[in-house]
Amino acid sequence: MMARLTELAATVRKRPALRDLLWVLALGLIAFWASRPAMSGEGITLADSQILGSICAIMVAAVGLNFLVGHARLVSLGQGAFFAIGAYASAWLTLDGGWHPLLAMVAALVIAGVIGALLAMASMRLRGPSFAMITLVVTILVERILVEWAPLGRLSGYPNTLDHGSGLLEPIKVFGMELDPPLFAGIPADVILAILIVLVVALYGYRNVSQSSWGRSLRAIGTSEHLAAHLGVNVYARKVAAMAVASVYGAVGGVFYVQVFAHLQPESFNIYLSITIILAVMLGGAGTVLGPIVGSIVIVLLQQTDVLQPLVTAQKNISESWYLSTPGLIGLLLILTLAVLPQGLVGGVQGLVHRFRPAAVNADVEPDAGAAAPTAEAAEMTEQEESPRETSGEDVLLTVRGVRRMFGGLTAVDGVDLTVRAGQVHALIGPNGAGKTTLANLITGVYAPNEGEIALRGQRIDTAPTYRIIRSGIARTFQTPLLFGHETVEENVLSGFAHTGTLPFWKAWLKLPSEYRRDRVMRERTAELMELVGLKGFEHLEAGSLSYGKQRALEIARALASDPSLLILDEPAAGLNTAETAELGQLMLRLRARGLAMIIVEHHMELVTMVSDEVTCMNTGSVLAHGKPAEVLADPHVVEAYLGVSAVAEPAGAPLERTDNA
Repeated sequence: MMARLTELAATVRKRPALRDLLWVLALGLIAFWASRPAMSGEGITLADSQILGSICAIMVAAVGLNFLVGHARLVSLGQGAFFAIGAYASAWLTLDGGWHPLLAMVAALVIAGVIGALLAMASMRLRGPSFAMITLVVTILVERILVEWAPLGRLSGYPNTLDHGSGLLEPIKVFGMELDPPLFAGIPADVILAILIVLVVALYGYRNVSQSSWGRSLRAIGTSEHLAAHLGVNVYARKVAAMAVASVYGAVGGVFYVQVFAHLQPESFNIYLSITIILAVMLGGAGTVLGPIVGSIVIVLLQQTDVLQPLVTAQKNISESWYLSTPGLIGLLLILTLAVLPQGLVGGVQGLVHRFRPAAVNADVEPDAGAAAPTAEAAEMTEQEESPRETSGEDVLLTVRGVRRMFGGLTAVDGVDLTVRAGQVHALIGPNGAGKTTLANLITGVYAPNEGEIALRGQRIDTAPTYRIIRSGIARTFQTPLLFGHETVEENVLSGFAHTGTLPFWKAWLKLPSEYRRDRVMRERTAELMELVGLKGFEHLEAGSLSYGKQRALEIARALASDPSLLILDEPAAGLNTAETAELGQLMLRLRARGLAMIIVEHHMELVTMVSDEVTCMNTGSVLAHGKPAEVLADPHVVEAYLGVSAVAEPAGAPLERTDNA
């Protein structure tokens, strides 16, 4: 029996479509089970039904906030404001605007999304406390509008008897069915079932996005915006989109709330609502799929049930004056939980499972029955990535002409000319501070040159943003590896595909069959790249647990995933031992044999001699020498400025044998 269960579990892991279907079915069954008491209409179920409705409202808002806080690491204290916008806008458009309730709900989501996008456009160039404070101001502003604006009832709430003749909204009608809220005994709370159905759909889309290339782009932004741009992500636009999506999810929570309670009071939407939502994310596990779901259930149950009352009573028996009330106990439990499990409940459990999981297990994804035949798009992607390029070595790929870059009064790059030909390796050497990395940053658009031109295949790129330059066929690594330390090796390589920067949100949310096929192709290519760089068998290890040399190899594999025409390696041998450096040299020669052009910024002269076709030596921002490796390294000016006489006479480290047929 156990053997069959193990075999079944392995089959599910290998078939993404089946796994997703089972996930949705499980959510549906849980939702159906949870809705049964509400559908009975019994009076004793009203309180539980209202708590269930509150859980649904907080949960959908929390998963939306997880896109910002968990993935992009942008701390927002404004989710409660969008929760309020969704609730009040849908109610006002229905009651005072005369709109159909469903149309009013959709309009409320659009309003919240637009406001969220506008807020992001005004503030997304900020990070950390500055961004958090702006969202906090928005929350306070929305609360004051609710309290002071007469059309929304002020402190009397919305609706209210004075203005509308009733303090409750009429139940909405869908296809002739009246969806009653859980307010009156003897009337089934049909709206709870409708809310649960919408919640399942929202969670399905949320999970799809979190596990897609779109979700990886947010995690790249959270790790380093510099890294994200070099993965082809339009960082500013993606952050605006993430804020808009989070705002819409927050507004959905507000719509749920007003349908459950049929009445709105402004004091329900103060700063403590935003704090509750963000605590749900952090308690469950920011950045995990299940974290906000678990956190929402826990925190609402702690707030709205008597589960902690025995502890309060026990304290009162000791002292009537000094004791922690329910909110105080909740705060203490949250502090203790995050102290013991800083990654939250789900994140902590996942960490324990991952620690004891066999590292060598490699669950290769098998094609689903519905995705057996790859599309032409997927076949073309595979062919492009596997076939060596036909290059003569004479075709000019990159040209740098008269480039100058100044920082204040310091000239970092001064009139540099550089030509890189297809299928060749061009090394940049020079002492520290010579301008080598600055030149690499100019090529990839981190800085714009003050003078000069940079062209790729004859097209100027010196005025283009980094993400466009990367999409045009350039990839790079960094002096210090920039990796998703808590992600697996496989996930790190997957983030390097062009899909990370180009996948539309709606495709990620829906996860159409074409996305299953593309994901299968990317994972197959990922396995090939990991084998190429010597990481086969490391797929499920966390990137942060790898040795420094393996992290270097992982960064190269990720860069190769985008199928670049030009690969820029910034000091790839830094920190490597002799054997690792030799392996790196052999890898670079194999890549060159496949037709990949490379620029390497390097201090390791044996590696430079082994792999490079041309060498440019820079000093104080200018080109000091250019030519074949032996010519440049023997140049007296290079010796004087960089190598030193002892370095020429007695090269450090064992020499690396050059094997052009690798």
